[in-house]
Amino acid sequence: MKELSKELESIVSTDGPDRLEEAKELIRKLRKMNLRWNIPALDTFIKKRHRAIFL
Repeated sequence: MKELSKELESIVSTDGPDRLEEAKELIRKLRKMNLRWNIPALDTFIKKRHRAIFL
């Protein structure tokens, strides 16, 4: 989870379409992992990154 989070942190909204698709996939993976572990800080991080990249 830590490595995926670091990778997601490195993606910004101005990156190309391939990187943005990668961000979507990372978000999906992290959300799925967090269903099992239920880490509030990870949930907050995912929401923050989603807003920063896609909104």
